[in-house]
Amino acid sequence: MRGLLAPLSSNEEVTLRRVAMGSILAHKLPAEHLKRLEQLKLIEAAGGGHQLTPLGRQRYNELPRPAALATDGSPREIEQILANVIRSRQI
Repeated sequence: MRGLLAPLSSNEEVTLRRVAMGSILAHKLPAEHLKRLEQLKLIEAAGGGHQLTPLGRQRYNELPRPAALATDGSPREIEQILANVIRSRQI
């Protein structure tokens, strides 16, 4: 239960989100963040990368969502948000 209550730094939160989204760059995630998330039982090693544990999934689901992000966080919605960000930076 400690994993649900322990405060996470903003960087650890980003790492948790990236693991949750199946980041293909898992090997580039900060080792110290991965280690802490493992200690909190929020993630576990799997197939050369990391995945959320059931506790980690619960913690991830409780994280605040950006206003523009769909509540389901579907890949299509995420693609649209990223496209909008890229487009806005090209202007």
